[in-house]
Amino acid sequence: MKMVKSLLLGTAAGIVAMTGAQAADLPVKAKPVQYVKICSLYGAGFFYIPGTDTCLKIGGYARSEWDENAGGTFNPSVNGTNAQETRAQNSLISRSRFLTTFDVRSQTELGVLRAYTRAGFQWTTGDASLGSGATLYLDRAFVQLGGWTFGKTESFYNFSTSDFGYTNNTQVLWNDTGGSGIAVLAYTAQLGNGLSASLSAESHIENEMAIFNVGGTGGVAVANFNALSTTGVGGNPTSAAAGIKAPDLVANLRVDQAWGTAQIAGALHNDSATYYNNTTIGSTAHPSDSLGWAAGGGVQVNLPMLGKGDTVGVAANYCSGAVGYCANQNGVNTSTMFGLVRGGTVGVGWVADAYYNGTGTTGSLELSKAWNVNGGIRHYWASNWNSTLWGAYLNYKANSNSIDTIICPALSPAQGGGCQDFSAWQVGSRTVWNPVTNLDVSLEVLYTRVKSAESGAAITGVNGTAAVLTAGDVGAFSGVLRFQRNFWP
Repeated sequence: MKMVKSLLLGTAAGIVAMTGAQAADLPVKAKPVQYVKICSLYGAGFFYIPGTDTCLKIGGYARSEWDENAGGTFNPSVNGTNAQETRAQNSLISRSRFLTTFDVRSQTELGVLRAYTRAGFQWTTGDASLGSGATLYLDRAFVQLGGWTFGKTESFYNFSTSDFGYTNNTQVLWNDTGGSGIAVLAYTAQLGNGLSASLSAESHIENEMAIFNVGGTGGVAVANFNALSTTGVGGNPTSAAAGIKAPDLVANLRVDQAWGTAQIAGALHNDSATYYNNTTIGSTAHPSDSLGWAAGGGVQVNLPMLGKGDTVGVAANYCSGAVGYCANQNGVNTSTMFGLVRGGTVGVGWVADAYYNGTGTTGSLELSKAWNVNGGIRHYWASNWNSTLWGAYLNYKANSNSIDTIICPALSPAQGGGCQDFSAWQVGSRTVWNPVTNLDVSLEVLYTRVKSAESGAAITGVNGTAAVLTAGDVGAFSGVLRFQRNFWP
């Protein structure tokens, strides 16, 4: 019995010894490793790219919206086919968008080195579902080092109250490049106490409007000003603007403090035409260049006495030969701002940087004039629910002897000087509800009113409209219903 007991104990001891030996050969469990290390230098959302001292933040949003009497968020139907109130009009469209941002920063001996991009995919009613039918766009791509900025970003001229509404962003009654971006080469000096000053060379074409040769060979005839086509009144005749030779020069002085923000800014814009007879080969005679300019400013003030997040703001601009800083028509060949039809009446409005009489070889550029004002207020009813009320006004004058003496008398009935002058105003309201964090549900309504150019003149109608329309004052409502899921912006 003793022998059996000893054998059992010996066997058990051997098993324990073998087990211990095998356990010693097993790998030891690794300590937890922080593969993503938080970077707190530049605010929430940044993390270190593994193995570097560079910080990265990824952001963006996914959005779905329905637009009534609008061609998209930034485009109420005030011109073109959808503004003509026919059975062919798409009065209701939908739009879906996905946008992504990358913000990369690191410390250097010359200051913070930053690269930022913002790009997206967009589909709108009528686009193909795949391939080239979907819109790809890039509205931000810039590098910053210290006070320098190079690349595509918002103009340093900008100061608008566009954040009070959706349909007024980059809208027709003023220009705001926040939604599209513009190429810049700029330097910003920090002067202390929230005060800064910037000097920027910016792409010319984003703020360039048409220059019209009136009456000369190949020039704009009266028919271009009083016929309604599929693209608007006159069908946007070809501009006589010369090619780009120099950037616009922009300067601003800005203050950012706890009470809010204020800015004054100015821009210089070269106006130059091709030739008197609009040919491009073998011609030499042309109007002398002129210097257009714009000046503006604005202020936005926080209203903590009314509620956390409450703000009020106002901005204004004056433009001479640089109407792109007062009105947004996105380039030299889209100069019809308004061709808004209601019944037998059409609200007409053209914009151009300059006009000249091309019938001879001595006419000079005649610079147009424009001014605008816009403002709004935001109130938070609760931390997840706010409403805005905003408005805008634009006044445009052709300021052209060529228009007054060649175009105005040729209208039917004939009109006196200033026949291409017009004005317009808008008023809108938006309510945003956040049922959960980072989800925006919003509804905006907008009314646009046009005090027409050529008031009383006959406008030849095409594209299913009445045979003859009459230029006059008209208005239209638009609306946006949006659902947007945000992540780190």
